Amino acid sequence: MLKFKLLLLLLFVTAASAFAQTRTISGKVTDKDGNPIPFASVKIKGTPNGVPADAAGAYTLKVKTGDVLVISGSGFKAAEVTVGSSTVLNTILEPGSSELKEVVISSAYGVKRSLKTASANNQVVTGEQLNTIRNTNINEALAGKVSGIQLRGQSGAKLTSTGNVLLHGANSIGGNSGLLYVLDGTRVSADDINPDDVEDVSLLLGPAAAALFGPDGQNGAMVVTSKKAKKGATNSVGIDLSLGTRFDNVYILPNYQNSYAGGDFSDMKKYTWKAGQPVEWKALDGKYYPDYSEDVSWGPRMVGQEYIPWYAWYPGNEYSFKTASLVPQPNNARDFYQTQVKNYNTITFSKANDNSNVKISYSNVDVKGLIYTTWLKRNQFTTSTSIDLNNRLTAAFNVNVIGQKSSGDFNDAYANQSSGSFNQWFHRDLDMSIVKALKDLKSPTGIQASWNHNGPDNYTAANPKDFYGPYYWQNFYTAYDQVQNLNNFTKIL
Repeated sequence: MLKFKLLLLLLFVTAASAFAQTRTISGKVTDKDGNPIPFASVKIKGTPNGVPADAAGAYTLKVKTGDVLVISGSGFKAAEVTVGSSTVLNTILEPGSSELKEVVISSAYGVKRSLKTASANNQVVTGEQLNTIRNTNINEALAGKVSGIQLRGQSGAKLTSTGNVLLHGANSIGGNSGLLYVLDGTRVSADDINPDDVEDVSLLLGPAAAALFGPDGQNGAMVVTSKKAKKGATNSVGIDLSLGTRFDNVYILPNYQNSYAGGDFSDMKKYTWKAGQPVEWKALDGKYYPDYSEDVSWGPRMVGQEYIPWYAWYPGNEYSFKTASLVPQPNNARDFYQTQVKNYNTITFSKANDNSNVKISYSNVDVKGLIYTTWLKRNQFTTSTSIDLNNRLTAAFNVNVIGQKSSGDFNDAYANQSSGSFNQWFHRDLDMSIVKALKDLKSPTGIQASWNHNGPDNYTAANPKDFYGPYYWQNFYTAYDQVQNLNNFTKIL
C-alpha cells in the first residue's frame, strides 16, 4: 500500500511539473516604426505548431521555456526569438527585399531586353523546364510548356521527324507556320538545336516578330540561347556530365474488331488434295482454310475451330502441314512494336573569368526505334567563346558540328509496312510471334513466305509463285530486314 501511494505521488509531481513547463504567451509583431505587421507567421522551430497573427499583428501561443520562435511576414526578414520566462514577447521585423526581378528575354540576334519593352508577344522557357523529360529535338521538348503553340508532331516511331510547330496568329490558310529558328544569332533548323545545350528559349509570337527578323519572321520566331560558362570565382572551371536513358512503348492504338478472321468470305473452304500438288499437303486433306489472299479481315467468325493457317503450307518449319485453332489475336498490332530505348549523353567543359568565357560540349544520342530494325545515332560538338573587348563591345565565336545517321523505313504514307497495314489491311488472326519467327521462311524454290498468299487451288508445279508468293504484302519483319534506307548528314554551323 505504501509503495502504491509513493508511485501515485511521483506521477502527480511529474505531471504537475510538465504542466508547469507549458504556458501561454502573447505578443505583437511590428516593423521598426511600430506599425503592426498583419497576419505575420509565428511558428515554433522544428515543430508544426504555430499561429498567424491577427490584423493588428497580435498573437497568443502555447510554448515552453527555451522554445525558439520563427516569426516572419510578407516583405520582411524572418526573425528567430528564444522564449524566456516572460509571458509577453513583442518582436520587431526588419524590412526584406520584396522587389520582383525584371524578366529578361532573348530578342533578335542575341540581344537581351526586358519583357515589358518587347514589341512582340513573348514567352520564355528555361533549359531546366525544357528538359523535365528528355527529348531528342527542341519541338517535342516544348510541347505542353508554352501557351499559344501547337505541335503537329509525328509518331515517336518516325525517328527522323521533328514535327511542325504552329503558332497562334499564323497568317496562312494552309496552316504552315514558317517558324524561324535562331540559335545564338544564327538562323538554323529545329534539327540543329540540342535541348541539353539550351539555356533558355524565347518564343516571339505573331506578326510583330517580323519587325525584328523581317519577312522570314512574319509567323513568329524561336530564339534559343545556348548555355555559356558561368562567371563565378576568378578563372572558374566547370565540367558537367549528363547521362540519361528513356524507354517508350506504344500507348494508344485504334480499337480493332476481334470477331472475324482474315479474308472476305464468311465460310472456310475445304481442302482436297490433288495430283501434282506437294505430297506433304496430303496431311491437310479434308481440313478447312480461310481466304489468305484478301488482306481485309471480314472472314469467318473466330470461335476456336480447327483450320489450316497460312504458314502450314510451307515446308521446313515446326508448324509445317499442321492445323491450328482459329482464335483472335487482340494484341497483334501492338506486339509488332518494340520498346524504344533512347540514350542521351552530354559532357561539357566550361571556363570563365571577368571578361571572357569558353564552353566546349559534346553530346551523343543513340535510339533503338519502336519499329523493328530502325535506329538513329546523333553526335554533336559545340564550342563557343566570347571576349568582352570593352563595356559595349563583345567578340564571340561559335561552332556547331552535327553528324546524324539513321536507318529504317519511316514512310507514313498509304500502305506502309507497319501502321499503314495494321490500320487498313490486316488479318486479326495473325499471331505476331509466329510471323516474326518465320521471317526467313521460304518455299522449296526460294520464294519468300507471306501471310498474304493465294489459296491452294492456285498452285501449279510450273509456276509455284502464284501460290507461295506474296499477293499484296510481305511478312512485316522480312520487309524491314530488307530495308536499306540510310539517312546520313553532317552540318557545320
